[in-house]
Amino acid sequence: MSTRALALRVVVVSGLATAVGLLVAPAASSLSTPDPAAARGLAALVTQPPRLASAALPADFPRRFGYEPAVTDGLLGDPSGDCSSPVPLPPEFTAACRQHDLGYDLLRYAGRSGHALPPVARRAVDDRLRTELAASCSVRQDAVGLATCRAWAEIAHGFVRLNSVRQGDVAPEAESPLTVAPAVAAGVALAGGVGLATGRRTAGRAPRRTSGGAR
Repeated sequence: MSTRALALRVVVVSGLATAVGLLVAPAASSLSTPDPAAARGLAALVTQPPRLASAALPADFPRRFGYEPAVTDGLLGDPSGDCSSPVPLPPEFTAACRQHDLGYDLLRYAGRSGHALPPVARRAVDDRLRTELAASCSVRQDAVGLATCRAWAEIAHGFVRLNSVRQGDVAPEAESPLTVAPAVAAGVALAGGVGLATGRRTAGRAPRRTSGGAR
């Protein structure tokens, strides 16, 4: 399967998953006046370099969330964060996932203060994740590895957006396993589809290539 066909397949599957998410999404709650400190911090996180983003965070954020945001591979984020996924993701994604975790904690910061940020804030954090996931794939030198990484980047972002839409793009909080199960199942299905597609493509190239491939 060509890279173009693979990319098209990812877009189609992700689109279907997002549509499913829309069908099961709860109604978003009414919003109060957004927390100005969290709003400034989140805006800086998704638009500014780490130094400026760090300076824009709410002063009491480390005390309330129990960690001091740190820089990983040029991105500010939760130093102990990771890519919460039902399947393993490329190691290149770690820094982007940590930044995304920090963004979600800023959403929680505002929500727990009774001044939740509007849905566009969560969408901005998710969009930044997509950008950084794709950028992280640039370290891959071989065509198959690069295509595989980019496919996983689209799948990871698609899964995140599916969950955000399902939750109404409000501040993410703990949910019961029964509530989360449909989204996890969709994520596994998406991962399986891309894994099958990339596997076939790699197999098709095997007679002409004996080294390289996806990590």
